[in-house]
Parts: sequence; C-alpha cells; structure tokens
Amino acid sequence: MASPILIAAPLTVLLLTSCSSYGGSTNRSEPSITCDDVLAKVVDRERVGDTAGAINSEIDWLSSKCSAEYDVFVDYASTKGSAEQFGPDACDSLTQYIGREAIVLLSEDGLCSSGAAGSPVDAPVGESQPGGGIAWNEAVNYAGTTQRVCGPLAGSGNSKDDVFLNLGRDYPDTGRFQIVLWDVGGVEPIPHGTTLCTTGEITLYEGVAQIELKSASLVEIYE
Repeated sequence: MASPILIAAPLTVLLLTSCSSYGGSTNRSEPSITCDDVLAKVVDRERVGDTAGAINSEIDWLSSKCSAEYDVFVDYASTKGSAEQFGPDACDSLTQYIGREAIVLLSEDGLCSSGAAGSPVDAPVGESQPGGGIAWNEAVNYAGTTQRVCGPLAGSGNSKDDVFLNLGRDYPDTGRFQIVLWDVGGVEPIPHGTTLCTTGEITLYEGVAQIELKSASLVEIYE
C-alpha cells in the first residue's frame, strides 16, 4: 500500500490557479510548471521516501488541478507498496488494474517484471503433479470439489496471523491459486518457485481459486 500521507501546511509556491501551471509570480520570464513537472516531482519524492512535508501540498494540487496525472501517481504509489511487500508482478498483468504510465514508472524501479522465461508466472505446468492431483491453473475448474492441488510459489503475504501463499501467479493476478492459512501466526520463508501441494475443498473468492486451511503442516513442500 502507499505510504501514509501526512497533512502538512500548504506551501506558498503551491497557491495554484491553473491546471497547466502553477506559480503566483507575474514575471513572464519565469517558466511555468506543468502537471507533468509536479507528477515527476512527487514520484521522485515517493522513490526516496520523502513522504512528509512538501509532497502533500503537491499531491493536493495534482488532485485538484491535474486529475490524469494524479491518477498516475496514485496507481504508482499504491502498487509500489504492494510490490515492495509481496514482490513484483509481471508488468503485463498489471494492465487490468492500473494505467500504462504507472506501469512504466514501476518498471523503471524494477517493481514489475517483464515476465521473462523461467519466472514463476510463465513456468510451464507439468503434466503430472508430485504425488498426483491437479495443477494450480486447473483448480478454478474444480470449485466445490475436494482436490489435491500443486504449483510453484509465486509470492506470499499475510494479514495479522493469516498467511496467503500464491501459486503460479502472484497477487493481485486473479489467475493465481491461493492457499489460505488461517490464524497460523506465520510460516518459515519459502523460496519463490518451490513447488507446494495441498488437499482440500476448492472455493472461489472474488474469482480466485483457493483452499483454506488451519494448519501450515497441511502444505507439502517439494524442493
């Protein structure tokens, strides 16, 4: 998620009257500052962690004067926070969630991947699974049934004591398969690409196939 934005006193240089530029001076020799200029400035501040003080006034100005550039920043900042916590997604998979300009910024930061061969996203699904069962990308077709599902770990996350293991594709890609471990506190780190298998009833949550468990011991790890 994006870093918390603190409320700060507006700077006098940001008493703005135009969507295309800001600056109260009547000196025509001074260059106008455009929406793109302010967007570049707040992105630079976000990149270095300068998320208190002047950035708040600049974001407020974008919000009121430059809606398109403001949306780019919000898309970038929110997805940046997710990528730093859970790991980068394939850039192409983000197009269904955020705009192309924000994706370019994330790519420049190394916070989304090109989906090159060998990444968990593009890893081929084997014809057979360790110990039998179905592949992660087939699970959505078996909702409501009990199955053994296997796939490569593409990412993980947690919410309080709950842990989410994403197979095949990482959050927020809805094509992923998700193992939900309720109230387990946490799990030992597992390298991405490691094959995981588990057995349980497949359910759908907002279109994502998942198996919900109450013990991490029910997840099999194949290294």
